[in-house]
Amino acid sequence: MQLLQFIENTNLNTYAEAERAKLLSFYHYKETGNCHFTMTLITELMQKSSFNAPNASRLKDKLIKGKSKVFLAVKGTRSEFEFIPAVQQSLEQEYGAFWADTETIISDSELLDEAKFCGKRNYLDKLIMQINSSYTTNCYDACAVLMRRLFEVLLVLSYQHLGIDDEIKDVSGTGYIMLDGIVKNAKNNTTLKLSRIKKELDTFRIVGNFSAHNITYTAGKKDVDDIKLNYRVMLEELYNKAGLL
Repeated sequence: MQLLQFIENTNLNTYAEAERAKLLSFYHYKETGNCHFTMTLITELMQKSSFNAPNASRLKDKLIKGKSKVFLAVKGTRSEFEFIPAVQQSLEQEYGAFWADTETIISDSELLDEAKFCGKRNYLDKLIMQINSSYTTNCYDACAVLMRRLFEVLLVLSYQHLGIDDEIKDVSGTGYIMLDGIVKNAKNNTTLKLSRIKKELDTFRIVGNFSAHNITYTAGKKDVDDIKLNYRVMLEELYNKAGLL
């Protein structure tokens, strides 16, 4: 979990200094497994979280000697301390689930406008947020492959909405042909009636193909940036064709 996310989830800005120190120490423990703390470490955690450096002596007294003390001194040391077991258990019960979350995707329209394109279908929302998340974390191969997948899904949805998806069915009639075949059909389909963006369809497909299948190729930021404007135009057009906007 990112530190900023933890700060937001716990409303850390609303707490007094000692409570902030306790929660940030718990965050550090969950992220690193380190259960021993020093005032130097806690001061660093406070400053990394954009809080003022505390008066170390005064804060230590609150954490170790106060009415709501949090830590016990580690035996055999003068400067290290650890959570009181009951305090740690309480923190685990209240905040431990943050680290068990396997659903939340951290994204914020870094590449695709979530306000515009999300909220139509849950599975599309997840793809869009994964694209944004992978872009902002420099995972450009993952981003390109996901962009290719979203492109393919929206083409199929457009055919379905227009009642012409039989044109892209495979020989069994139960599945769909490969993306290159769908693109060939889409560029000349008079019912789909794509705008001039159809000239870029192969580009969207190929960029994703390189990231998925080329052994020595790795995508960079420029590879995604070079297609993002046209991709966004295509996305809006296919959302309309699919009846989603």
